[in-house]
Amino acid sequence: MIKKILFFLALFLILFAMLSWSFDALGIIDIKTTVSNLANSTPVVQDYIIVRQELDSLEEENASLRNTITEKDSRIADLEAQIEDLNEELAQRDNAIADLESDYEALNTEDQNREARLEKIANIYRRMEPEAAAAVIQELENNLAVEVLSRLNDEQAALILESMPQQQAAQFISQLGLE
Repeated sequence: MIKKILFFLALFLILFAMLSWSFDALGIIDIKTTVSNLANSTPVVQDYIIVRQELDSLEEENASLRNTITEKDSRIADLEAQIEDLNEELAQRDNAIADLESDYEALNTEDQNREARLEKIANIYRRMEPEAAAAVIQELENNLAVEVLSRLNDEQAALILESMPQQQAAQFISQLGLE
């Protein structure tokens, strides 16, 4: 019995579909408009259409937001990479500054030690007789001799320079004047 009902139902649907297609082909009934109007007038179908439109709209918005998130994530990754590069550069510069400070301290200490040694040498020449000091200074390198003479007071330097040959004394005096 159920088979007969299903058979007649299927036959009815096929005949209805053929009849509808025939009316549509002949222009008697516009099937698309009729079905659309019927669907819109049925509350359940109308709610489904509205919900489907809202769902499509939400899916588009969701896709747009996902694209925005992807772009923002990419930008964040780029910025993090830049920050990492800048941190590395900053660390290198900090190391360079530390090295320069260390070099400066070493040079400063060396300069202070040199100044102390030169002052000690100058004190030795202050206590010497001018002729003996002149004889020793003549044997020094010119730059060192000029530095020692510059640390002596004018009277002591003059007495030592008087005891030197004129040409060498003139050379030391000209170098003292340039400093």
